[in-house]
Amino acid sequence: MYVETQLPMGFTLWRSQGGADAMIPADGCADLIAREGQLIVVGPSTRWIAATGDAEGESVGLRIPQGFASSVLGTNLVELADNAVALEDAVSHSAAIELRAAMLAVSARQGQADALAARVCGRMAVPPYRVNFIREAAVRALPANAVAAELGESERTLRRRMLSEFGYGYATLVRIQRAANARRLLARGTTASDTAAAAGFADQAHMTREFRRLVGVTPAQFAGSAA
Repeated sequence: MYVETQLPMGFTLWRSQGGADAMIPADGCADLIAREGQLIVVGPSTRWIAATGDAEGESVGLRIPQGFASSVLGTNLVELADNAVALEDAVSHSAAIELRAAMLAVSARQGQADALAARVCGRMAVPPYRVNFIREAAVRALPANAVAAELGESERTLRRRMLSEFGYGYATLVRIQRAANARRLLARGTTASDTAAAAGFADQAHMTREFRRLVGVTPAQFAGSAA
């Protein structure tokens, strides 16, 4: 069983019980996961990952949207990208106490999801409009120099801040957003050739290479599983 609850600011609370092992496509997001009393931080993913099942227990997670985890956790994300570590190894002592209390309360169904969202959003220091602009620019595949200019930054500053706030650079975000768009199109039944063109890949071979790295399967395999 897997259930998601959408929270403000694009955060997602999810619960999984009895789930099997699975391949999770890269989405550039980070997760706080409570499982059997333990709390771990899964840093932003820039490649597909193999997720272990829950067996008989339940996992509860808070998915943090692209660009916000640095503020929520109070740490530089570049060292957490594509890694999973214990909460106490990723954040300060005070942040660990606050986040652990909030997550375990929700995990035990003693806390409300909206209260968790309010506490998490209250920790954010990065202006949402900046993060949202960068994400929307990546969907449109705008060049990095244009994004930096709009933000009043140099490309070097944009890269430095993205490594800290997102855990990866702008070009990687463009790739993640492009693959996500292609997955949506393929799930609707769009042909591979039309999907490659519409999503902005150079050709089908380019899309296949990106899918193998970011999704873990080929476009044909993904479309077959979504049918």
